[in-house]
Amino acid sequence: MADAVIYQIFPDRFRRSGRVDAQRHLALKPWGADPCEEGFQGGDLYGVIDALDRLQAMGITCLYLTPIFSSAANHRYHAYDYFEVDPLLGAMQHSGT
Repeated sequence: MADAVIYQIFPDRFRRSGRVDAQRHLALKPWGADPCEEGFQGGDLYGVIDALDRLQAMGITCLYLTPIFSSAANHRYHAYDYFEVDPLLGAMQHSGT
């Protein structure tokens, strides 16, 4: 890890793929809107996966994602369940785990 190039990702703000069914009935904030605790912008794990080639081309060797667990807030630091990926971010079987 001493030589790792680490890139931190806040999934809700990183990239919206438009492929997460759980988001279809959610009023998402416009992309690029000012951040607020309750406002979700719709970035998801598919968006992270779709960007892997670009991140690797930038020399990134390690990703550090902020929490991906179900939570009332978009930052997800006060998780409801540490064993369940938030459906708004996608499903675990889709994240390659």
